[in-house]
Formats: sequence, C-alpha cells, structure tokens
Amino acid sequence: MADAFQPPTQIKPDQIFEVLLRRRWFLVLPLCITLTLGLFSTLIATKTYEASTLILVQQQSVPTEYVRSVVTSSINQRINTISQQILSRSNLEKIIDQFGLYENSKNMYLEDKVNSMRKQVQVKIERDRSGTEAFAIVFQGNDPQKVMRIANTLASFFMDENLKVREAQAVGTSEFLDAELEKTRHRLEEREQKLSVYRTKYLGGLPDELETNLRTLDRLQEQLANKHALLRETKNALTLMETQIVQAKKSAVKTHGKSVSSLDTESGFNGSENEEKLFLAEKEYDELLSSYTLKHPDVVKLGKTIENLKQAVVTDEKALLEKPSSTTGYRPANKSDETMNQLVISKKQLNHDLEKVKHDIQEIEGQMAVYQSRVEDTPKRELELQSLKRDYNNIRDVFNSLLDRKLEAELSMNMEKKQKGEQFRILDHARLPEKPISPNVKKFFLLSVVAGLGLGAGIIFLLEFFDSSIRRDEQIEDELGLTILASIPQLQVPIDKTKQRAEIIGFVFVSLYALTILSFFVVLNVKGLDRTMNFIKMQINF
Repeated sequence: MADAFQPPTQIKPDQIFEVLLRRRWFLVLPLCITLTLGLFSTLIATKTYEASTLILVQQQSVPTEYVRSVVTSSINQRINTISQQILSRSNLEKIIDQFGLYENSKNMYLEDKVNSMRKQVQVKIERDRSGTEAFAIVFQGNDPQKVMRIANTLASFFMDENLKVREAQAVGTSEFLDAELEKTRHRLEEREQKLSVYRTKYLGGLPDELETNLRTLDRLQEQLANKHALLRETKNALTLMETQIVQAKKSAVKTHGKSVSSLDTESGFNGSENEEKLFLAEKEYDELLSSYTLKHPDVVKLGKTIENLKQAVVTDEKALLEKPSSTTGYRPANKSDETMNQLVISKKQLNHDLEKVKHDIQEIEGQMAVYQSRVEDTPKRELELQSLKRDYNNIRDVFNSLLDRKLEAELSMNMEKKQKGEQFRILDHARLPEKPISPNVKKFFLLSVVAGLGLGAGIIFLLEFFDSSIRRDEQIEDELGLTILASIPQLQVPIDKTKQRAEIIGFVFVSLYALTILSFFVVLNVKGLDRTMNFIKMQINF
C-alpha cells in the first residue's frame, strides 16, 4: 500500500489526455444537453427590443452679451424635472392607451402597467470632450414597431415640455419682477411723499440752507446794532427837544408874567411834571430792557405807564396852545408861538420815529429768534433728513435694480417665445430595432458551454477520484512495489472491434450534434435571432 505521506505524483499532459479520451462520453453528453437546453431557452425566451432617440442641447442663438436667459438651471436639473413630468402617471396612462400596451395582460392592474412602463424608459445624459451636451431617450419593449414609435413620441414630449418649462420660467420670472417692481414703486412714492412733506414743513431750516441762515443772522445782528444806535440817537434828540420845550415855556412865563401863571394855575396845567415823569420812565424802561425781555411783567407795566404819560403830554401841549386864547383871550407873540409849535411838531416826529425804531427792533429780534432756532435745529434736521434720504436712496436703488432685471426678463421672455433660446434638437430619430437586446445569444451560448464542460469535467474528476483500477505500468511498480518482467498486449476479438466501431460512430454523431448546436449559436449571434428565424421560416415554407 502506498504511503499516505508521500508527495502526490505529478500529473502529465498525456495522462490528462488519456483520461479525457477514455471518459469522452461524460464530456460530450453533458455539453450536448446544456447546449440543447441553452438553445431552447434562447428560442422560447421573451424578446425585448430597444429604440433610442438622441437629442442635442442646442445653445441659444442670441449672444448672451445681448440677452441673458432667466433659465439658469443646469441641463441635468431640467432633464430630471422634465423626466418627472413625462413619466408621471397621467402621461404614461395616455401613452398606454394611445399605443395599446399590455393588451395581452388584461388581469394586470393599471398601477403595475404604469410602473412597468416607467422602468422601460431611460434617459441617458451624454457629454463629449468638447463640452457639447446631449441625451438619449431609450425605450424597451416586446414589439419593435411600438418601441420605435413610443421612443419618438417621448422625444417629442421632451422637446415640447422643455419649451413650455423655459417659457413658463421666463413668464413667471417676469410676473414676479413686475409685482415686486409695483410694490417697490409704491414704497418709493411713499418715501418721496414723506421727504417732500418734511422739506415743506421745515423749509428754511434744512441743512443745505445753513450758510444762508448764518449770513441772514449776521445781517440781522448788524441791522439790530444799527437800530439800537438809531434808538439812542433818537432818545438823545428827544431829550434835547424836551429840554428846548421846557426852556421855551420858561421864556414864555417870563414874558407874560402873572397872566400866564394865573392861567397855568386856573387851567391845572402840569405839563412840565408829566414830561419829567415821562423822561424818567423811559430811562427806567431802557434799563429794564437791558436785563429783561419785552414779556417781563415789570417791563409790560412800565410800558403802559409810558403810553399814559405820552398821552398826558400830548394833552398838555394842546391845552397850552388852545386854552389861553379861548379862556382869557390871551394871544402869545407870533415868534414865540411859532417856535413853540415847531418844537412840539419836532417832538411829535421824534416820538413817532422812536416808536418806529422800537417796532423795528422788535421785528428784527423776532426774526433773529426764528433764524437762531433754525440754526440750532440744523443738526437735528440733518440727522432726520439723512435718515429719510437713506431710506429713499436704498429703495430707489432696489427699484432701479428691479427695473433693469424686469427689462432683461422681458427680453428673455420674448426670446423664449420666439424659440431663440436654448432648445432641444433631435439628432437621431428612433429607428426600427432589428436585433433584440434580450435574450442575449452570446450570454446563453457561453453559459451553456461553460455549464456542459464544467458538468462533464466534474463527473470525470469524481469517477477518476473513486476509481482504484490499475491502468498504467508505473502504478504496479509505485503502488504494489512489484517489478514488471513482461507485458502481454490485450487480445482483440471480433465482437470488441464491432463495439469499438459502433462507439466511434456514435461519438462522431454526438460530436456533430454538439458542433451543429454550436454553429447555430454562432449564426444567431452574428445574424441575429429574428433574421435567423425568419430565414428558417422562409426555407421551410419554400
């Protein structure tokens, strides 16, 4: 018995050839069986045809420097969007009814039909090295004529839907911008109205009028200083005039003597006293104005007193001129009378000028208060105006930007309506498929050959592994340890020769059958299943 731990004997190629030759039936028969089954499966398998339409994505014909398209989505996004719309349930139901699909599957639910057809449609995006984009619409089915028509129909749906999608996006963008533009226009008009109302309300106190207000204020201050100087001059002249009147009265008293004195006593004339009170009151009034305003109670009270004293002085002057002649028949000398009249007229004129100067001073002070308030409020007005202008400028910029985009959207919308934008163009229409893609003849052929040879080789290996027969001389020497002295050839009898001849003939027939099946597979793969079967039918009919 051979040692189990001895290394295995190396198998030679001639030994393998001898085993294959001896076990040739176990190699050929499984191959014939698998080839027969493979061919039968190929012939009875359901045929599936495929048709495709190649569509080119053509760029817009108008240069983008002149008109920009508002459709900014990529080709992949738009194809996915259009695919979802094309492969929707409602659209697929229309195609199923139009082409009469699944007529033989009456028990099949409509949802299953839609799902099955959705799986039969494929969209393949292709992009070459030059950057040109294209995509193919592929449809698979059992009827080649319907497959071709459905592929072309889906392609036309894609092209129409692309035009609708692009136009809808352009119109939607234009309408959106139009609505936003209208809203922004209303906001801009509101800001303009607020700005106009603000300028009207604070006219004269705006920041851009600050220099004018300052110059006006300087001019008013200069006028006020001149008026105060004129006021002092007028008061001095009035004081001088009052002194002259007093002196003239004293001269008249000396001239007329007792008659005048008795006249003064009887008529109650106290003009000198009233004039003196008026003079003192006006001096006190000027001192109060240097410390208080015109609305101070003491100033107001003293002003009323001055008005009363002025009226009393005017009354006294009239009495001095009229009462002597009417009461006593006294007539002053012409020269004294004329002088007194001139002095009284001059005093009245000075009083009038004094009142006018005071009134002018009050007006100038009121104007100065207004301009001073404007100058003081200028920083506040500037901040408020800047806030209003900032809001107005921001909204105006947004309005101008929206207006530009609206014009671009209208151009893009017109371009899409005239089909001058990016569009799909069919390069290759779907053609009638002549060769089915399923069943795959080459695949069935290879599987049959591999299965037959693998099955035969497995059987031969098992038989040889469990076979303990001695078939070679070296087995006697190696396994039994005996030396071969002589060898006798196998005796050949007539019946053995007959069996050997019959076996060879049978093997040849089986080999020819396998070769025929192999050749038929090759013809199917090269010529196509439909062409081969049609040729066979024609030969049979002939």
